[in-house]
Amino acid sequence: MVPKSSLRGIVSILSCSLLVLLPRVAHADPNSIDFATYFDADMRDAAECAMSVDNGKVVVDPKSSNPAMSCPDMLSWKLFTEVTKERWWTNWASDPQTWPGKPFKLCTANATGADCCQPDAANNPGYGDTTTDKDYPNSLHCPYFPGDHIAPATAAVAAAAPVARRLGQPIGAHAIFLGQGGLGAALMNALPKAGEPEPGRVIRQEVGEITVRNKPMFDHIFRGNLYNQQGIAAVFNRSRDNLAGNAPYQATNGPASMSRIDLPIPAIMIKSNWLYEPFAKELGLTDDPSAPYIKKEMVSTAFGKEYKGIHWLVSFHISTKDIPQWVWTTFEHVNNPGRCDFIGCNDSYGFASSDARPNPAATLNNFTRPHVRNDGLGSSSVIFELGTRYSSGAASRELASVLDAMGIGTSATAKAEPEPSDKAWRSYRLKGSQVSFTNAMGRATRLGNSVTEGGFMTTSSCISCHARAAVKSTGNDASPLAPALGVFSFDRLSEVGYQQSVSGTPHPDWYHGSGSRPALQAMQTDFMWGMPFFAQPLSK
Repeated sequence: MVPKSSLRGIVSILSCSLLVLLPRVAHADPNSIDFATYFDADMRDAAECAMSVDNGKVVVDPKSSNPAMSCPDMLSWKLFTEVTKERWWTNWASDPQTWPGKPFKLCTANATGADCCQPDAANNPGYGDTTTDKDYPNSLHCPYFPGDHIAPATAAVAAAAPVARRLGQPIGAHAIFLGQGGLGAALMNALPKAGEPEPGRVIRQEVGEITVRNKPMFDHIFRGNLYNQQGIAAVFNRSRDNLAGNAPYQATNGPASMSRIDLPIPAIMIKSNWLYEPFAKELGLTDDPSAPYIKKEMVSTAFGKEYKGIHWLVSFHISTKDIPQWVWTTFEHVNNPGRCDFIGCNDSYGFASSDARPNPAATLNNFTRPHVRNDGLGSSSVIFELGTRYSSGAASRELASVLDAMGIGTSATAKAEPEPSDKAWRSYRLKGSQVSFTNAMGRATRLGNSVTEGGFMTTSSCISCHARAAVKSTGNDASPLAPALGVFSFDRLSEVGYQQSVSGTPHPDWYHGSGSRPALQAMQTDFMWGMPFFAQPLSK
């Protein structure tokens, strides 16, 4: 029986629509959440993992012969350093620049001229076009890599160049909108409220999402004719026909006749979330001078409206093809509310945890546990305390040395166009890394950040989600392909009703029929959601 005092408390909570936060549970004996997150707190880097800077390049200690598998957290920070040095936010190709809206066919020896796309050309059809968006030109008919067409970047040059502007797209595949128009301070001020989403879920409704790809990845897509539906359909057909007629032998996967989508080892893609500055302030984010946000002038769209001006970088994923199933890693601004909610934050290389460990001499210092509290009921339980901020321990001496030597985060922060030297880069923390579907014991691994995966963090798995990126044939010559699978599982819901993502190992039946003569049903696009969602039929 529930005590009367508890009932009065429940009535009080419901009447004011606010869940009163009780004191956090002290870390004495492990509680149920501690046991549940124990395997999220694994030490992912081996003891031999080390890197340094030599002649302006980040080099890995040769004892780490396979850093992608043995040192994924260290590799995450290596990637962070290198892509920042390359100015990914300006120089790399976004989704619309990789998959143009009205694509022309690929030029060949028999097809050249003004109605086809030539890799490495300075003036392909549609380059410089401003008819669809004056702030976002250069991607109407042919793939366009900005770094090939702008002067060596300086803050002044990059800020003035039209290509430096970016279009932050609505979050797309992950979006389940909560209402009409902007959410604003009213909803944020009501958090945490019983049944409401965590702050990251709220923030993601208003961010502009930009996914960019480096030059090796862009070139493979362009040269392989994978920037339009007909080119991808040709790969699908070769794969389907080879299974039907040549099993058990796999077809050659050469550049002229691809039989599967297989990106090159140097390929890197980055998914970033940018929040319009007035929204950031309205939603309660603060630009702490000691931990500022990276800022960029750009255009974003939310709820059908366009917002032009300064945006704050709140989070970003980096993925690299260093291993066949990619390395997955995600970073968040240190002050994001709820940054380590649900699955904690795990960094065995860059920044130490600031947690007060029960036995400092005997426990590792890589894991930041989720904040918890007592639910205050008569028969009480420990539950998550959502939406609070998490402090950070200090940077490791080795990471600080690498960042200093590479000039990352060593000076004042720019306002309109980021610089690698902006001190705001030191405000970001590794949430975690992922290199396999399960651990050695068969437990599904988890990774996600509070903004991009807001609402389904407890089931989020970057590697499992992207394994479902696939296309299927429509049987239509004009538009021959369609996305085959979705991010979410139709039969998995959170306690508040959000659809949940897929985690663990993929299922073979997602891709091939299992009859006596198995047939290709869905062709994987090598962990790229951009291809199923953005590739368009040829317009000429």
